[in-house]
Amino acid sequence: MHNTPTVSLALRSYSGQVELHDHHFHQIVLPQSGAMQIELDGRAGQVDWRQGVVIPAGARHAFMAQSNNSFLVLDVPLAQTVAGPLSEQRFFAVAPDIRHLLDYASRSAPLMLASPALAASWSTLLLASLTHTPAKPPSPDAQLLARVQEFMARHLARDLTARCIAHACGTSERKLYLLLREHLGCTPFTYLTRLRLDRAADLLRDTRVSISDIAQQVGYADQSALTHALKKNRQLTPGALRRG
Repeated sequence: MHNTPTVSLALRSYSGQVELHDHHFHQIVLPQSGAMQIELDGRAGQVDWRQGVVIPAGARHAFMAQSNNSFLVLDVPLAQTVAGPLSEQRFFAVAPDIRHLLDYASRSAPLMLASPALAASWSTLLLASLTHTPAKPPSPDAQLLARVQEFMARHLARDLTARCIAHACGTSERKLYLLLREHLGCTPFTYLTRLRLDRAADLLRDTRVSISDIAQQVGYADQSALTHALKKNRQLTPGALRRG
């Protein structure tokens, strides 16, 4: 195989198991949806909404992914050093700054993948976030934000209220509102809607699950409620997403 001349970005889905192999460029795999089991230089781990992986050039690895999944994959040329905290550890936590970039990629995937310049700029920001050495451990607010995002993402089907989210994450409703306004620029309800519609869009595009079942999986009472939310927030319908 030939060295990759520049950083390239792709959105990929996988099925089944891939045998041990290697490649002559670094690769960074980040979650969009679903999970992937991976064995890298004899060490097993998982890429999912909490964790990504860096695969150095020449590293022997195999992976397996089941059900529906989607991953952002960066191929990084040998000439570009994958340094910083990734130089020794292979699996890394999806920190809030990386989560922001993934949220943007999820909302703008068609535009980003169609524009090499936009993809290159996004990749540069991502590599900078991954390879810088933190000056200090994550702040209490960053840790709380990660708990909030994790809880909301794991319980989309529930009738979540700000009070419920705050209680589950060990904070107050007032702190929850201030936290999301400062770090995400939105309210808990707005962020929850974003998560629900992102997940619904993934299921509509990548599965044949009925629209009514998808609505219930992501927290809407029925197909009509999901359709209304998509039209209001994305100017799309479930049918348009499925056809696309």
